[in-house]
Amino acid sequence: MVNCPKCGALVKEGDRFCPYCGTPLAASGRLYREREVCFEGERRRDYSGLVSFGIFLLAVGVVFIVNPRVISEFSSWVRQLANEKILMRPPQGLIVVATVFFCLTGLSNFLVAGIRLFTYGTRRRVFSDVLSGIALASFSYLIYLYGKYAITWQMVLAIEVIVCGLLIILYSVIRYLFL
Repeated sequence: MVNCPKCGALVKEGDRFCPYCGTPLAASGRLYREREVCFEGERRRDYSGLVSFGIFLLAVGVVFIVNPRVISEFSSWVRQLANEKILMRPPQGLIVVATVFFCLTGLSNFLVAGIRLFTYGTRRRVFSDVLSGIALASFSYLIYLYGKYAITWQMVLAIEVIVCGLLIILYSVIRYLFL
């Protein structure tokens, strides 16, 4: 008896296909490796990662348009933190930049999810992109509220941890039931 390279089930030595998942087992007297089985047939190129990287670069460009002094503001804030040895509120310009950056990154996840859905039809990957977009968009909104003095930074972190935890639970349940 040997194990199926894809599902791990025990199969008879002479079987050509796994009786549990249907994976071809033998070709020329040797077992298929999982990579050979997974990429059998026509290969498609997935350019959504490249699109995602392009959108990330656009978001970084927008950040520098919104606040051209972002690097100097950040470095002076970090220097101030090191000198004072206490956690202090970042300058308003950095808060605005963080809000814009996380919002654009979250929106890019929705765009990439749409591209994947309409070009490849892979629901599992699309669903994870949408949930990641929700997490980033909610983080952006929480940073916005922090910038308006509506909530503290501790609340931003606590709420975002709760949001991420709920999204992970939702993903797990939906994936188990439907994907």
